[in-house]
Amino acid sequence: MVVCNDGRTPFVGMVRCVSPLLFAGAGRLTSLPRQGHSILPAIVPTGTILYHGRRDGRVPDMPDWLAFDFEHAALFCHSPCYVISFQAKRDLRLLYFDGSSAAKMKGGPMDSQDIVAWRSLQPDKYISERERINALCDWGRPFGLDGFVRMEFHLCVSACAECSIALTIIVPPYSEVMICDISDGLEVVTLLDVLPKNETEPHTRPVVGPLDIPRSPPHVEPPPGWHGSLPNYVVGRFEAHVAGGWHDHAPGETRVRLDYTGLVTFYDATLSSLVDARWEKDRLHHRLEGISAADAARVLTELQSVLTRKQGKGSSVDWSSIARVVMERYADRLEYLRFLLSPNATFTDTAEQASAARVQVLIMLTPYITTVDVPPDVPASPTNASWAAPVVHRCATTQTSRIPLSMLTPQEARIHAAIEHTLREICRRLMLVWLEFFDVEGATEVKAAQAIEVGRRHIGELMTWLDWSVWVRCEPACSLGVRQRHSIPESAYVAHGTRLWGTGELLPSIVAIFKRG
Repeated sequence: MVVCNDGRTPFVGMVRCVSPLLFAGAGRLTSLPRQGHSILPAIVPTGTILYHGRRDGRVPDMPDWLAFDFEHAALFCHSPCYVISFQAKRDLRLLYFDGSSAAKMKGGPMDSQDIVAWRSLQPDKYISERERINALCDWGRPFGLDGFVRMEFHLCVSACAECSIALTIIVPPYSEVMICDISDGLEVVTLLDVLPKNETEPHTRPVVGPLDIPRSPPHVEPPPGWHGSLPNYVVGRFEAHVAGGWHDHAPGETRVRLDYTGLVTFYDATLSSLVDARWEKDRLHHRLEGISAADAARVLTELQSVLTRKQGKGSSVDWSSIARVVMERYADRLEYLRFLLSPNATFTDTAEQASAARVQVLIMLTPYITTVDVPPDVPASPTNASWAAPVVHRCATTQTSRIPLSMLTPQEARIHAAIEHTLREICRRLMLVWLEFFDVEGATEVKAAQAIEVGRRHIGELMTWLDWSVWVRCEPACSLGVRQRHSIPESAYVAHGTRLWGTGELLPSIVAIFKRG
């Protein structure tokens, strides 16, 4: 059973409430946070085109990595560069690891794969990709799995002042398929010796695992009869990230269909070893480090039961859409309300600011307030708010209250509880803010200032607790011209190559400014 915040415990370090953590990953494929905690069955449907880049024209005869976009596959060859396109002859049965599970780095992205492949964390194998894919395929074959789906990060490029470029790890990611047997379920569509790439800067990023990319010379010979420049490797890397960005917005990567009836998660309050290990840590530092052998075995047993039970078991509830509806309803509005309540908002006085904030709170609660939901006394008081309880109840349960629990799998029941608990906290906090702002119009400057301060605290704590990845982005965003004009310099990969692909100490130190002349 999901244990959730009762409204009295502090938000900072509150990890026993797993509902917002599970909810945040239920909307679609996401690489944030990088330490994935959920594993889901998935299907890549019949007819899907996948790509594979390599240095020779041989079709792989062992487990290998496929990309969803040509630009991603083409990263893995220079000169010669062969890109093979495959088409799925049938639905491919896969397992999806959430988070930045394709990022070859320490710090957590590979944790859930370690548990599946080796039943315990193997931090020294974070770049042992050949060993990893073989172990995962050996584990998955008895369950009829064709492979696995993972996601990698994307570099968000934001234009800054003084002609500089800021790089930070944000979204969108790109996906890859770890396929166990290419001859089973896939057929070759094309096998092309595509144009070689010029590399204008030395390629010095560490070569690990499947990234067995040769260090090509700065200049390669064009094919006979070719005129003009060849494709540029650095630009190609940037375009691979651009291609990943095509799938970053709802509904996301539609070529991977997740089965939420079988969502297995390490965000489970009954896994006591992880609850204790995460205590007083923010979400960025949640890992599976510290999981007991018994808890790891429990998760694996649940995963095996999901993969072996009769297919089609469970409801037809579209959990992804429900989660997305909640985020669409509240993400932008909460962010705008936080802005209205901030000291940076520009108003003539606090009364005007409080009035604007009241309008925004009322917008969010209007679908649930009836003509009888009025406080008996003014000013409204949190100590006498029984009149507000029906509003909070309707706000929190409209999405889920009529879904019969009897038709849900245990994994769906966990998602159902996470959605309800998350909504309950959103609605509870909004109502506490509403109590402060109900009669703020026409109030004194002192009363308005007090309401703003209380509202700012509630909304700030709520957004910290929710921690939705939609709020993680480059500010300000690049204009179209900047995005197309400024490719990511290879020096970015050189300067941070060890962190990106070596030690993995990424997020605390990845932000770097590259001055451009």
